Amino acid sequence: MKLHLAVFSITCCVCVTSSPVPPRPDQVELLLAFKNEFPSRSCDPIWNTLDVVNHSPNISSWTKEGVSFDGVVFDNATGAVTELNLGGACISGTIQANSSLFRFQHLRYLRLFINHFDSSPLPSGFGRLTSLEYLDLSQNGFIGEVPSSISNLSRLTFLDLSRNKLTGRFPHVHNLTLLSSIDLSYNHFSGTIPSNLFTTMPSLWYLDLRQNNLKDPLENMTSSPTSKLVHLDMSKNLFSSRILEPISKLPNLTHLDLSFQNTTTYTINFDFLPFKSLEYMDLSGNSVSALYTSSKNLSFLILSSCNLTEFPTFIKTSRNLEVLDVSKNRLKGEVPEWLWKLPSLSHANLSHNSFNGSPKVLLNSSLSELDLSSNTFHGSFPIIPHTIKVMAASNNNFSGGIPLTLCQASQLRLLDLSHNSFSGSIHRCLTNVSVLKLRNNDLTGRLPDIDSRILVILDVGHNQISGKLPRSLVNCTSLKFLNVERNRISDAFPFWLNALAQLEVIVLRSNRFHGPISSPGISLSFTALSIMDISLNNFNGSLPPDYFANLSEPLVNSPPVKRWPEYRGDWHYYKYPTEPWYYPSIYLRSKGRNMELEKIPDRCAVIEFSGNSFGGQIPESIGFLKSLIVLDLSNNGFTGRIPSSLAKLTQLESLDLSRNQLSGRIPQEIRVLTFLSYTNMSHNRLTGQIPQGTQIGGQPKSSFEGNIDLCGLPLEETCFRETTTTGAPSTQQTHEPELRKQEEVLDWKAAALGYGPGVLFGVAIGQAFATYKPALFYKLFRL
Repeated sequence: MKLHLAVFSITCCVCVTSSPVPPRPDQVELLLAFKNEFPSRSCDPIWNTLDVVNHSPNISSWTKEGVSFDGVVFDNATGAVTELNLGGACISGTIQANSSLFRFQHLRYLRLFINHFDSSPLPSGFGRLTSLEYLDLSQNGFIGEVPSSISNLSRLTFLDLSRNKLTGRFPHVHNLTLLSSIDLSYNHFSGTIPSNLFTTMPSLWYLDLRQNNLKDPLENMTSSPTSKLVHLDMSKNLFSSRILEPISKLPNLTHLDLSFQNTTTYTINFDFLPFKSLEYMDLSGNSVSALYTSSKNLSFLILSSCNLTEFPTFIKTSRNLEVLDVSKNRLKGEVPEWLWKLPSLSHANLSHNSFNGSPKVLLNSSLSELDLSSNTFHGSFPIIPHTIKVMAASNNNFSGGIPLTLCQASQLRLLDLSHNSFSGSIHRCLTNVSVLKLRNNDLTGRLPDIDSRILVILDVGHNQISGKLPRSLVNCTSLKFLNVERNRISDAFPFWLNALAQLEVIVLRSNRFHGPISSPGISLSFTALSIMDISLNNFNGSLPPDYFANLSEPLVNSPPVKRWPEYRGDWHYYKYPTEPWYYPSIYLRSKGRNMELEKIPDRCAVIEFSGNSFGGQIPESIGFLKSLIVLDLSNNGFTGRIPSSLAKLTQLESLDLSRNQLSGRIPQEIRVLTFLSYTNMSHNRLTGQIPQGTQIGGQPKSSFEGNIDLCGLPLEETCFRETTTTGAPSTQQTHEPELRKQEEVLDWKAAALGYGPGVLFGVAIGQAFATYKPALFYKLFRL
């Protein structure tokens, strides 16, 4: 494998004493050898320094001069390396079995987390580092089984192998009696856990096994009443209720997570959990029949998706309870009034149940975050405490005006009242928040002046708001998401929005906006824009040839591929320390369908200009928008030829040019668009052969119907013409040399362009697109 080292910063730190021993030359030579296993960039100062050492005629004399590198610790008494800190060093490749790393016999601390050893096995050589006390190999992409040699590390107290791709049975670590912390989470371990797991490591206080495929032990599991285990996370595995008995005998547990056991739908009886010190308990995703714990210290209780039908009354006396999550259950009726009187309760999630009535939240409640969304609450909105910071109540039946008492919550930062029946106007005092979602109500009047510098998301779509966009929005310097779709706003195109440097999404869809979207002397250029939906308005005029050239940097430059999918909103509120709280959503027209994106991928790039009165040619500069996933220019009056520069949009998945007045041939170049899963060019004036790419050939006939003289698949009309009676060659024969020449050019262009790593949904999805499933785009975006 070809290795690549972006940044590999090794540093030698010599602790100063009265007479410290300098680094041993043999240890420096090992560092040099390890460095040479991974080719470095010249800009890396550590490699430059080591290169100086390497070219020194006498390494021993050089080391006496002293070194000053971060990341390596030498023993003051012996000069041997005792600590290596290489976390996040961007090392790429494979650690070989004979690596110099395994010759540091005095090494006690090794931090090698967050590097790039993807698809590389975990070397058995780690078992030769018998002086190790601390080993962190997390987030490296290691595959395969953990070698049995790991059991040689008898001095080990800390082990972290989390967030790799390790497989096989539970590692041979239960005989390492000095271990105090083990993290094996987010791997693919399977089989049973050792029956003596809780008894052979008397110093163990932290154990994290979540997100694996581990099962109950074959024999009865034992536990010790003297166990020091405090933190136990066994979530997202295959454990059954058998695991409860040994766990219940762990007297010092403060953190217990047994959520989402992917076994059959059995019901777990937690009738009594004798944990007197328990502070955090998560049983989500399990069917719970009964629950009680005697702990007076319980502060986090998470019971989401537990099939609960009755509110857990034992928490009535839980005076230390801070966080309660009973979302996604079958709870109904009114919320018990005693809940609002719990003195320490700050976060309550009651969403996705069948609670009804009008909840009465006392003003002296200590709540700071409350989620009532997706229930059947009705009537007037409750009075909320002044301490509230997050208020979510979407998808209910609340009615009447939005109460002015919300304005008294001076710390309010997120207000989501979407999908209710609120009426009246929007008060200006409500806009001094970071997130304001009022979509799908019956709100009327004009938008108030909004100049909040903390406003990030503004969504008032699907109401009856009229007037113009308030120019004060230009002062909302943190605004990232603006959605006013499906209202009655009558205004010209808001060129002034390009002053908002953080604006990523503009949705003006289905209003009464009018006039041109270009103007002489005005260069429309956004800093962060990646979604622009101005469809179903009355915009008109033509677009200048360079209109798209500088429209937005994220649209022009393809973003780098990220290891994990990310969504807009990740940067904002969090429900709990490990769970995202809030995502903006939009309605999007793609593949001829209207759909709702409940979560918007960071790499979702959209230009949606359909349903207006644009004319003239489609600018060739459209080819600059290399990040585009969706392009919809349908239902306009565009004329002229389809620009061949569309072939540069190599990430494009949906293209709709239907119902215009486009003429000429369809550019053969677009057949290189391997991710193009939906194309519609119907009802134009197009002629000639349809490009015969894999994706295009899989489209329905309706995608090309209503043109003048198109031929080739998927249409039934063949492009073959018989020789005429005058002996003239057929149209197909006339163009064959030209087509062959064009194919050669296209092959060269395809090689030059490449398909690039980093298509939004990956190669596997691209292959799935070849079968053409109209609803696939919708499902993908809802992942």
